[in-house]
Amino acid sequence: MERFEPAQIETLAQRFTPRLSKGAAALESAAETIQGPDLSLHAVTERWARSNAFLMNFIKTELSDDPCLVELAERTLQDGREGLELLAHHREATTAPINRIEAGLEVIVQTDGSRPAFLVRDDFIVPDSSPPGEWTDLLTDVTREDALRAVLGSVGRVDITHPLFPYAGTGWLIAPDLIATNRHVAQLFVDFAAPEGARLKTELDPRIDFGHEHRGRDSLNNRSITALVFAGAKPVPPVGIDHAVLDLAIFRIGAPAQATDAAQQPVALRIGPHAAEPQTEVFVTGYPGRPDPAALGSVSETDKVLRLLFNKLWGFKRLAPGLITPPTIGPRTMNHDASTLGGNSGSLVMGIDSIPSVMGIHYGGNWGGDRANWGHVIANILDEPGLPGLSHQSLAALCAAEGVVLSEA
Repeated sequence: MERFEPAQIETLAQRFTPRLSKGAAALESAAETIQGPDLSLHAVTERWARSNAFLMNFIKTELSDDPCLVELAERTLQDGREGLELLAHHREATTAPINRIEAGLEVIVQTDGSRPAFLVRDDFIVPDSSPPGEWTDLLTDVTREDALRAVLGSVGRVDITHPLFPYAGTGWLIAPDLIATNRHVAQLFVDFAAPEGARLKTELDPRIDFGHEHRGRDSLNNRSITALVFAGAKPVPPVGIDHAVLDLAIFRIGAPAQATDAAQQPVALRIGPHAAEPQTEVFVTGYPGRPDPAALGSVSETDKVLRLLFNKLWGFKRLAPGLITPPTIGPRTMNHDASTLGGNSGSLVMGIDSIPSVMGIHYGGNWGGDRANWGHVIANILDEPGLPGLSHQSLAALCAAEGVVLSEA
């Protein structure tokens, strides 16, 4: 049996209990979140049962009922159950070591409805792609449906023709012919060191496609990426994260390949005060990708389990809700706890109560033991100088010149 020091249990509690929902019909208030979810033995059993039912059905329907994955799921969920009991002081020891307890708790969080990652199909979430819970009710509210559909339609996958990278990341429309993404996404198909200045690697055929839905539209409104018009001034390191670097790039895109394709609608940028206050309910929309082991340093037990259990869902459009958490980096960087499933580079971050204006752009996370997600707060990076020699020298200048809508709401 593995016994843990009180400090270890407290660290686990700080990381996981804020992400566990109460399982009630209505989203808990900030005060209730601080008090914590119900972790009575009965509630733990119910939470485990929801995760077990969802995960076993997913393996059966999506992963060919692979007996090895069934065995992995059973073990991981048991580890997660022991972890919940440990957090609630119903036990003093577990049969699994700390790395497996962490992986089990992460899988519980992602499969019991607490922090889901919904599939997107036909510009709306697929409710039964996650166990039913408060987020499902919140996101399917009819008063938000039209606005949410427009936002989801504006998000596309940045594709390239490359033997190692079938796609580079996520982009989203900020004007009829402009998309926003990360600079580290751009570095996969832009030569920033070219003597004549940053140039597109046209041989990689960079483009954005607003489809790539799981069991939905494979391709929609495929548009070529034609020019880089703004980028953070400094390169993003290939390994590790430098929070001081502006991880943003804006590209011009061509007309749709098919003239009959309906145009997606650009989203506004939110610049009002208090856009990323802790406890704000948000969602992240993009295309979670298989994490690169080199970028992660060492692959954790959590990451290995998530890779195996959710392998078929990488590369498809998804929406993941969560909360803004207290800042740890500075005013230009928000922390959030949505389930990014290994990476959503370039995904938009939007407040549920401020649809359809974007408050941030997700640029990275740590998916190992010390889990965290980070994004730039749009309102706080408007005036940062960009890479010299491009069409625009700041995001604010670009917005003014290109007619990008800025919203105070």
